[in-house]
Amino acid sequence: HMNRAQNHLSLHMFDINTGQGDVIMEEIAENGWIDVYDFFAGISNLMFFPPDREEYFWISDSDGWSHVYRYDYEGNLLNQVTQGEWEVTKIHAVNSDTEMIYFESTEASPLERQLYSINFDGEQKSRITQMAGRHDITMGPNGAYFITRVSNVETPKQVELWSTASGGQKLETLEANEQVSEYIAAHSYSPRELTTITTSDGRELDAYVIKPFDFDPTQEYPMLLSIYGGPGAQGVYNQFETSGWNQYLAQLGFVIVNVNNRGTGAYGAEFEKSVYKQLGLLEAEDFAETAKYMGEKEWIDEDRIAIRGHSYGGFMASLTPVLYPEVFQVAIVGAPVTDWRLYDTIYTERYMGLLGDNLEGYKKTAVATYAENLDAKMLIAHSSMDENVHVQNTMQAIQAFTDAGKDVDLRIYPPGAHGVAYNYNSYVLLYETYTNLLKEEFGLETNYSDGQQPAY
Repeated sequence: HMNRAQNHLSLHMFDINTGQGDVIMEEIAENGWIDVYDFFAGISNLMFFPPDREEYFWISDSDGWSHVYRYDYEGNLLNQVTQGEWEVTKIHAVNSDTEMIYFESTEASPLERQLYSINFDGEQKSRITQMAGRHDITMGPNGAYFITRVSNVETPKQVELWSTASGGQKLETLEANEQVSEYIAAHSYSPRELTTITTSDGRELDAYVIKPFDFDPTQEYPMLLSIYGGPGAQGVYNQFETSGWNQYLAQLGFVIVNVNNRGTGAYGAEFEKSVYKQLGLLEAEDFAETAKYMGEKEWIDEDRIAIRGHSYGGFMASLTPVLYPEVFQVAIVGAPVTDWRLYDTIYTERYMGLLGDNLEGYKKTAVATYAENLDAKMLIAHSSMDENVHVQNTMQAIQAFTDAGKDVDLRIYPPGAHGVAYNYNSYVLLYETYTNLLKEEFGLETNYSDGQQPAY
């Protein structure tokens, strides 16, 4: 059972013959929420009940990091199975016969996901996957075999069939994606480069940078901070990933940056839950710090920095420029939450608490509160049929900006849903609008080397 505030979880066990039940386990988050490592699986994936055994496994971040705990049916702790300053991000299989758990974790790096095995008693932990990067695992129920889809910033996705016998053995490469490697080698392609941002107060944040093709460190380039930033989400991984738009912007001469801000998962409970009851404020500080840090580099033009995001990223792309108006010159905002009083309660109350308990927090994180600070050129795009983030968010923000005498560009796509665009033509027009705004404000043209075509 989870309470409405989502900070008190209890496990109940009932006798099906008598109907009598007891609470055998409880967890209370004193300053945060009960974390769920799989949003779509829900709280059921916080606990596992091996067949034919009167014990269960409970995943908790009560020691500051997400780990596996083993209990009997009386609620007594038998042992902590995993421990350390890293996080269990998923359990893939629990084998009662071998008393083995197969799990995914960040032990190698918060930017990676690797597969491990460990005994029920917490002994003989072993790393199974070895290739650096982010492994996406599909495993059989007894843990004997699995398929991994793995990539890193240098290697396109590899699809492999493995056995967990003898510590892990690769049986077959199902897809090496050699054609992807050949394609990007023959085209003007700008890879992601992993780096670290150091804030003015000495904190270090993981980030990636995409540089313009034919990058020249003696030139100054405009920068786009492309963000999401929502609690538990993670934007920067050691994985092979790009988009046509990012590649196009790199051809235009943009540096594209993303950062794992406070609130991101995989860095421990303190880092993630620091945003509790104040969504957007610490994230905005980290985004502004990232822009200022990058702006100090000789090859970044600090007077041409844009921020762009969609959904929660749209919230951040609208809030950050009004909290730090001296940092950003352009803001591209897609389907934004602009006031948490307008969003669905199951999500909002998890991170912001109940409205009656945190009214000032809701007001303090609303974009309209700071509308008069807007100095950047802002474009907001939204669908009037958005069933997730209702267009009321955008309309109230537009009124606040207008009342403050601030001119904001607005694009409404009536039939679209949360993605704003609803078909091919609308998608092209939406991104043409984004791109043209950047071109007009920063004065750029497409640039790629002679003899090579762009990789988008």
